[in-house]
Amino acid sequence: MKAPAKVWDKSMTPDRIIQLQVRVWPVALSLALSLALFSVPLATGQTTAEDSDQSALERFPVGADLADYLSWARSHNPRLEGQAARSEVLRENSRRAGAMPGLKLAWGEMIVPVETRVGPQQRVFSVSQSFPWFGTLSAKESSAASEADAAGETLRGLGWQVERDVRTAWYELGFIQGQIGIVGRNLELARQTEIHTRAQYESGEGPYASVLNAQMDIGRLDARLAGLQDRLTPAAAQLNIAAGLSPDRAAPVLAELPTALVRAELPGHEVLSATLQHNNPTLGAWRFQQESRRHNVAAADHRSYPDLTLGVDYIMTGDAIMPGVENSGRDPVIARVAVNIPLWGGQVDAQQKASAGMLRATNAGLTDTRLQLDGQLENALFAWREAGRNLVLYGETLLPRNEQNLSVVTASYESGQASFDDLQAVRQAHLGLELSLLRAGTDRLLALNDLGALLGVSVDDLARGNLPGPRTESASESEGE
Repeated sequence: MKAPAKVWDKSMTPDRIIQLQVRVWPVALSLALSLALFSVPLATGQTTAEDSDQSALERFPVGADLADYLSWARSHNPRLEGQAARSEVLRENSRRAGAMPGLKLAWGEMIVPVETRVGPQQRVFSVSQSFPWFGTLSAKESSAASEADAAGETLRGLGWQVERDVRTAWYELGFIQGQIGIVGRNLELARQTEIHTRAQYESGEGPYASVLNAQMDIGRLDARLAGLQDRLTPAAAQLNIAAGLSPDRAAPVLAELPTALVRAELPGHEVLSATLQHNNPTLGAWRFQQESRRHNVAAADHRSYPDLTLGVDYIMTGDAIMPGVENSGRDPVIARVAVNIPLWGGQVDAQQKASAGMLRATNAGLTDTRLQLDGQLENALFAWREAGRNLVLYGETLLPRNEQNLSVVTASYESGQASFDDLQAVRQAHLGLELSLLRAGTDRLLALNDLGALLGVSVDDLARGNLPGPRTESASESEGE
């Protein structure tokens, strides 16, 4: 029978136990502190970005103007941040694409050692390096670099789109506020007229129908004013979203419209068309993609040539069993040369055809984009001219004459020579003309805004005629499509 197992070591005296606890507790405490320290960055890393965004929001001015919104959008718009990150990734990929293949290290252990004259071979160490055909890596690097340049052009174009969105939201908000001012003034006039018609009715000089018409006019204008004031909320939310702010942020007290831009004189059509061709970010991105596809075609052509691999093997050898053997235990070194011959031409041919097809597709996309942008330019210029004609029509012809007519009819109504219906008709026409003039000015700004985003320039430079010159053409552009 086996002796029972010991359940207690006599050497574990109380003093010994205390000594072990004294040694163990510092170790356990240090481990706990280490885990706590490692967990703190993980927790703070999740809140650092939120805290920084919150502090930045607190710095955004309360009475912000258009320049403040544009500046904020350039730095905090999430679309711009995302595209900037993608552009940086592609830039890093371009550096990686031109790098040499990694150095291969290998180690082999002889499970059954090979006996040789000089001793048993025990293990093998190998190192090798592959060398693609001349020009392959440079073509891949150039292709990836062109893709990164295309992403940079996309980022530039997105910046102009974000600015256009912010300006559009600001102009529409200013248009609503302008409508509120015009309708509010007409509502005040309608209330004064209602008091006048009621006084005439009470004195027996006017019919009660005029009082009812005045009250109905007040009701229509009051409802219209309430609708415009309610539209301020979604308009402000659109402005905040375009700038990368919270939608529920308060709207600007007064979104002033830059009236100086309304009367600007644009350069000629040929100048604008030339600027579109050489400065539009979308076309720039297509050109870089075209250049990338050309480099891909060159890289595919290089795949039809062999790759070279150079290597060295080092074999560790033990001592020979027989004593006195010359070179006993000597380790051999082997130099290797390997050639990767593309015998299966179907893969290479398929890749060459695919690269050529992508190039043709990119060429077609570039041509189509040019046509589409030409059409957008014509539409934007038409909107600019049409808004200019309406400015002249309402601001210099119809509205001044209606103001004269309104003065005459108002005087006739007060003297009893004109009816209330005559006065109401002239006032409604005057309200419509004022709103049409405001709409024409806003449309003029929106057309200028679209032109700036289309040409890749600011509206201020466009209004001053300060347009960029031709940019350096890429190799693909100079070689033709």
